[in-house]
Order: sequence, then C-alpha cells, then structure tokens
Amino acid sequence: MPNSTEVRAPDPDRAPVRVLLVVAEPMVRLQLRRLISGRPEFEVAGTVRSEAEIEGAVAETRSSVVLVDGRDARTGAAAAIRLAARCGLRGVLLQEDRASLGANSLPCPTNLAAEEPGGAFMQQLAGLLRVPASASAPAARLAPARPGFRPELIAIGSSTGGPQALTELVRALAGRRPSVPVLLTQHMPSTFTAMLADQLSRCGFPAVEATDGMPLQPGRIHVAPGGSHLLVRRDGDRLVCVLDDGPPENFCRPAVDPMLRAANRVANGRVLAVILTGMGSDGLLGCQGLVAAGGVVLAQDEATSVVWGMPGAVARAGLCHAVLPLSAMADAVARLATGGLS
Repeated sequence: MPNSTEVRAPDPDRAPVRVLLVVAEPMVRLQLRRLISGRPEFEVAGTVRSEAEIEGAVAETRSSVVLVDGRDARTGAAAAIRLAARCGLRGVLLQEDRASLGANSLPCPTNLAAEEPGGAFMQQLAGLLRVPASASAPAARLAPARPGFRPELIAIGSSTGGPQALTELVRALAGRRPSVPVLLTQHMPSTFTAMLADQLSRCGFPAVEATDGMPLQPGRIHVAPGGSHLLVRRDGDRLVCVLDDGPPENFCRPAVDPMLRAANRVANGRVLAVILTGMGSDGLLGCQGLVAAGGVVLAQDEATSVVWGMPGAVARAGLCHAVLPLSAMADAVARLATGGLS
C-alpha cells in the first residue's frame, strides 16, 4: 500500500537535482532509481558500480550529488565519498544501521521494494540529496568599504557544493558583469575544470580554463585548472595568469590561499574575495593578508552552504565585510565592484 505522505512539488525555477548512484547490486540500483525518479525534484543522472568509475561518470552526467550504497564493500564507499568531495559534490551514504552514521548518512531499509517515493525513508533521503536552495533574502545590508575602494580583481574560492553555488551566482551576475577580471579556484580534479568553465559560460558570463601567460580580461572568469595553483603577475601594463605546480596547500592543488596571496600582491589590496561553500579552511590565510591590505571579503552563509567550512572559517575569524545567503551575493558583488559602497 503506497505511503500517503505527500511528495514535494518541484520548484519551477530550479532544475532537478541530478543524482549519480554508486551501487554494485543490480536490484538495489533498480529500486533506488524507482524511488528517486518518483520524486519530481530529482533525476537519476547515471549509475556506476564502484568508486573507480565515479570520476568519468560525473563528467559525463553533470551530476549534482553522489549517492553511495555503503552496505556493499564492492562500492568502495569511503573512497567514493572522498572522491565526490574532490569533485565538488555532496556525497550521501546509505548504511546498515544508525550506529555508524555520519552527517550525510542514512540507514537503508532491508526491503527497498516496499518503499514508496512519498514514504518516510525517501523523505529523509530527499533531505540529504537536496542541494540547499538559497533562501530568499532582502537586499544585502553591507557596511561601507574603505573610502575609494574599487577592486582591480575579484577572486572566488569554493569547494564542496561549489559548482552549484557558482552556477547560481554567475547566472545572477550575468546581466551586470563586473568590468574587472575574475579569478576562480574550485577544488576539482583536472578532468572537470574545463567543463566547469564551459558550464559557467553557458550561464551568460564568459569563463575559460586559465593557461600559463594568459592575459586577464575584464568581465571574464579565469578558472584554475586542476593540478595547478592559479597565480597572477604584472607584465608591463597588464595582468597575466601564472600556473604554479608547487606543493598542495590545505591538501589541495589548486588552492585558494595562493591565489589570494598573488592577487593581493599585484593589486595592493584592491581585491574583492568571495568565499563560497566548501570543506576545510582554505582561503582563511589569504583573506587575513587581503583584509590587512585593505581588501574586502564576502562569505556565503551557513544556511545556503552545502558545507560551511571555508566560508565559516573566514566568518568566525571576523574577516568578512558581510556573510550573505547565496541569493544576495550577486547584488553585493556587483555593488562593490562598481564602488557602490565606498
């Protein structure tokens, strides 16, 4: 008998969350596909059998979240969750019972065939799979920047949940692109950074995977390629990209801190840093130096972040000009980029 719990109606302004299943057992794949596809806010983007297949599948399916059957040793669950995070995606784990549950884990019923899309299990799973939407927010209330502040560069850092947040931010900025170059470091393997640049370009804001010596262009996003830190230097009267293969920082390459240090150095503090959702504290040290030199930092708030690690670190350190929901971030960036809050 189908459970009578109401299935959540889709938000017409949000595309369905694309779920990649990492499930070794065919019958489990079949039942999870049935349950997830039965909810209009989700779609199954693809299925793989183990963590070894995730990287290629994420690139092909443009998934938003990875669901792993942690009950089956064949899936390589721990490695699968780590790889999902490296790809900037939320990883959700199905477990045997509550004893071993983490924040993004859920006990899986023994008989999935008896479950329904509107049932209690799927209601709980939907809450974990759903990429947080930005809460509606009033116009951003920002303190004035230092007198005369107008950035020469905008530098964005993000990690887990970043691709979705970046898409929303860039789409909102597309109609009023800042007339300064934008640097972007998203924690992501090299397989995906060119794809990310292409995805952002389709949102109406020109983006390109950076190459060594590439001149920075106003109104264009320069994406750090996987495997290299993205730095910047002056070459006469222009700024150019520098790719650095030095050691990882904060366990990452590319990392946000070296990008911010380089931006701060060439622009003498005239940098607007935007720290979006992500695990860890990458960006904290770079923001400290930036603020000391007169730069401005915006951070995404906890409610709209998939993981409030990176933005939370700069917020707790007292470095932020403002901590904002994602829905208010584009307006704040546009206003600061034009000196509207000097």
